[in-house]
Amino acid sequence: MFDLSPFLPVSFFRFFIMLLSVSVVSSCGFQLRGELDLSKEISPLYLERNAAFELARELKLLLATNNISITDDPGMSNSQLALLTEDKSRRVLTVDGDGRVREYLLNYTINFTVNTGRFTRKESNETTESISLARSLLFDTEAVLAVTNESEILYKDMQRNAARLILLKLQAFVRADSASTDQPADK
Repeated sequence: MFDLSPFLPVSFFRFFIMLLSVSVVSSCGFQLRGELDLSKEISPLYLERNAAFELARELKLLLATNNISITDDPGMSNSQLALLTEDKSRRVLTVDGDGRVREYLLNYTINFTVNTGRFTRKESNETTESISLARSLLFDTEAVLAVTNESEILYKDMQRNAARLILLKLQAFVRADSASTDQPADK
């Protein structure tokens, strides 16, 4: 076989590898998440956070990414999102032969209401929804502090996922309301 390495610079190989990896990733259909297709007519949105401050922060970041403004006055909003309750819990998933815990199931549940009544210019259209996420956590008795840190990381990840799911539900509600107002009335 021929060895071309003395004739070609190292930067060419790096460029070739990078080009090859980009073409593989783009050919498999991968694309970044980017923005959601939220209607700009729901802006400004009133966000009532109650006790879910961390989740409200994630939602504000996602709303800002999607060019949806947030108002502090519910009377000035076109739609309202209220985070009612947030619950973090864990339960034992598996135990070993000595009866010691080996794995936990972490649960994260958020209850919220969406009101898009002002958006559609009809009477209030308030819907109560719930999102529940779960992750398993292996428990190591030798590294209790690391397990605690890992559980916090998993809860934060579930909060980010819940924020994205809430925006997807908001998108679905807005589309359903728009479709119902676009339908001609039956005579």
